[in-house]
Amino acid sequence: MRLTLSLLCLTTGVVFAQTPVVNEILNNYSLINPGSAAQGAIVIVKGSNLSDQTTGLQGVPLLTTLQGVTIRITVGGVTTLAPMYYVLPQQLAGILPSNTPTGAGTLVVVNNGRTSSPTAITVVKSAFGALALNGAGTGGAAVHDANYNLLSSTNSTNSGKIVIFYGSGIGPTTGNETLPQDGPNASGDLTSIPMSVLIGGKPAQVLYRGRTIFPGLDQINVLVPPLDASSYSCTVPVVITTNNVQANLLTIPIASSGSTCTALSTGGGGGNTSTTPTQTEIDGWIAAGAYRTGSVGLLHSTGHTVRENNAGATVTTVTKSDGFTANFNRLSGPDLARSLSTASNALLIPTAGRCSVITNINQFPNITTAYLDAGPSVTSVGLNGTQIANKLLQGFQLVYAAGNIPNTYISSGRYTFSGQGGPDVGAFSGPLDLAPELLWPNLDEAKVVTRANGLTIQWSGGDPSQLVTITGQSFTSAANIAVFFCWANNADRQFNVPASILNQLPASTVTTAGPASIITRGNVTIFSMSQTRLSAPGVDYLVGSGEWSITVSAQYK
Repeated sequence: MRLTLSLLCLTTGVVFAQTPVVNEILNNYSLINPGSAAQGAIVIVKGSNLSDQTTGLQGVPLLTTLQGVTIRITVGGVTTLAPMYYVLPQQLAGILPSNTPTGAGTLVVVNNGRTSSPTAITVVKSAFGALALNGAGTGGAAVHDANYNLLSSTNSTNSGKIVIFYGSGIGPTTGNETLPQDGPNASGDLTSIPMSVLIGGKPAQVLYRGRTIFPGLDQINVLVPPLDASSYSCTVPVVITTNNVQANLLTIPIASSGSTCTALSTGGGGGNTSTTPTQTEIDGWIAAGAYRTGSVGLLHSTGHTVRENNAGATVTTVTKSDGFTANFNRLSGPDLARSLSTASNALLIPTAGRCSVITNINQFPNITTAYLDAGPSVTSVGLNGTQIANKLLQGFQLVYAAGNIPNTYISSGRYTFSGQGGPDVGAFSGPLDLAPELLWPNLDEAKVVTRANGLTIQWSGGDPSQLVTITGQSFTSAANIAVFFCWANNADRQFNVPASILNQLPASTVTTAGPASIITRGNVTIFSMSQTRLSAPGVDYLVGSGEWSITVSAQYK
């Protein structure tokens, strides 16, 4: 077999006599889990002034100093040098030596005597990154059949056949990693590394896991399992987990028979890729008497909480938080048709320039909700790493939620949502491009809302292709509560909530307690949501989203 080692390349100029700067350390293939790498994995180091020269891909024997450049890793007082595959001024590639201890450490780049500041790195035993067709770690896997032919839509595999994945990061070996990995350097089957492979949500038998002849380059041979009839397609999700670390989620083409796979419509709904359901979809759900819906979402929320202090003055506290959640439900019952009617549910298909007021929170009391099981977890992979929303049982509700997310996880850029599937919902994967953060420059004007005057909201940022939602609520008791919703085109940059809408909300109550007054405040919120339509077996309507939300406590007068 002859296999060309796929390594990322950049076109750069030559930079002289400047201190190298390391910005990022990544698995060469998955490009996820920044700052973390497995023993024996091929890693890339991104930054500036990393090399004064540009080289092509190096053959064996690999050198630990190439064009005067060295990658030095120190963990637990032990320092190792990475055998180098290439150097560029903005990117280096090399092997994290297998004898590097696991744990937290540092990485420095030495460029002809000039040394970068230490950059944190976490070395783990195993964290596989799989080779993708696009070279960026997403989409279709660069997977081969048993004869080393690349799979495609017209050369699909079938259940019972062997497929071969390539990548790096299965785990350490004891051989010389500067030389070909054969003879005394061959890794053999690394059975000491726990590994599971799910294809279309079904467990697949792992026949081999170990090095190819190329240092650092791994292959995994897998027997394709029988799939559910609805799972055969050109984009069957594959979840590879090594030593409890999940690789980048990719897809492979599998046909139920023959060599040509079936292309699934992305987003379901007869090929509808819009997050707005078509009337044909809605009519079909109503006719069926039930529909299965799901959402996978990121939420960055900024809250401005207004309270009175002991002296009677108002104090505003600002808090920011990030969340990653998912839920999957089956809805049915006598109120299903009414809840899916745009005439009675303005939230179903919002319209720019429109406002709606809800005074009955339980609008559809005759809806039965059954919670669907999508497997043990749902994953988000983005620029700031990976978050896993684990399955939780809260009362009678089945939800997926990630815990202890830093409020810096969510940022503008691409995220990939994935789930390995479970008893009710099949495996899925899809990207979301999150727009820049939404900003609300005249937020202070919403702290006191004089209903008869209306309320003007201004904003910047957010998703230019989506509507901006403005919502607010006021209440005096559980029985006297009202919520308004308004929608505007993002490009308008402002919207006036009319007095005719605000007057339908009750005024905030004010209670006097000695020298102080206690105000029962409602709130005003604006949010912008980037959305994508996902597709999963067992779900009629699945949406992935990323939301920027800003809320302020509001006194309604």
